[in-house]
Amino acid sequence: MKRLASAPHRLYFFLGAVAVFVLFFWWWLQVQHPQTMAIPLHALLMPLGVFPLFILGFTFTAGPKWLAVTTVDDYFLLHGATYFCGLILAMLAASLDLYPLRSSGFALMLCAWLAVTWRWGSLIRRSTAPDKKHAVAIFLAMCGGACAIAASLAWSGGWNDAWIIARQCAFFGFLLPVFLTVCHRMLPFFSSNVIKPYAIWRPYWLLGLWLGGCLILVVAGIMQWRLLEAVTATALSLSFIYTSWRWGVMRCMANRLLAMLHFSFAWLAIVFALQAAAAFGVAVGSAPIHALGLGFMGTMLVGFVSRVSFGHSGRPLQVSNLLWGIYLGLHLAALLRIAASLFSLPLLITLSATAWLLLLAAWIGMMLPIYLRARADGQSG
Repeated sequence: MKRLASAPHRLYFFLGAVAVFVLFFWWWLQVQHPQTMAIPLHALLMPLGVFPLFILGFTFTAGPKWLAVTTVDDYFLLHGATYFCGLILAMLAASLDLYPLRSSGFALMLCAWLAVTWRWGSLIRRSTAPDKKHAVAIFLAMCGGACAIAASLAWSGGWNDAWIIARQCAFFGFLLPVFLTVCHRMLPFFSSNVIKPYAIWRPYWLLGLWLGGCLILVVAGIMQWRLLEAVTATALSLSFIYTSWRWGVMRCMANRLLAMLHFSFAWLAIVFALQAAAAFGVAVGSAPIHALGLGFMGTMLVGFVSRVSFGHSGRPLQVSNLLWGIYLGLHLAALLRIAASLFSLPLLITLSATAWLLLLAAWIGMMLPIYLRARADGQSG
């Protein structure tokens, strides 16, 4: 436990990894009884449980460097533990039909998230860095996360119409803007360290286009404005095709760790092509949201967290055959889940859920010891 208290990313990544295993195991059990699956809760708990703790680990590790501020985070243990406990409480209470306690779980998550959002905002206010655009974008996305959790709390309390607000805010008002902001800043930077020659291309108008598209998708999804959603998704898909090519997806093959980030980013073109098709009236079921949550976010999480974990533990930035196999297996498992929606094949849902659980368990088994041990290079942190 002493190691976990030595740096924010250690605790947040550790709790995030445990949350991933617990949530995917919970959902695997749900899949075994399709008649009673808690699908509405699943649609909120998975995005709000799998990703936020990892986002905090990265934000409060890399963020102060972006902002050129020094900080002693005395509260990450409290905030991380509160969010994690709220998540577990919401999941267990729902499983045991203790709905007042489920609301208490969302309330704990909301309190913790408001606290970390305030803390991140205070670092931005203190900063004198000339460029704070990425940091501000993440702050705004964190505000979207607060809206998503608040709407989840309202839905848990009985306001059924809040579910779609929570879902749209969670994916398009919170998680996707965070992922896109980090990719915009870091993916060209990482690529420039490996690919030679390489010209960094990350114009702010591109980030503004993406974030504006996210906002439109939040509103269009809540209001059921299908034509606006279709046009926006089509434009985003085309932008991601171009960006993926411009960032050098075809030039990253020689470096597995870099390839993991590029291959995951390439999912976005597929995600929004599917979403545009759905908005235009094509029957694709839940394929778009699973392509987003599993294909893009899930695989990007494994690639990015692995890189950050290796780098901040003094280990070589190298991908073993095991990690590479896990990563590629997750792509296949995501394709199985998408195929299950496209072709209405329930068996593929079970196969995909099982594959995700086993592959993530193997990955978590690789990651957890890193957070509990001293850095390999003998440095602090």
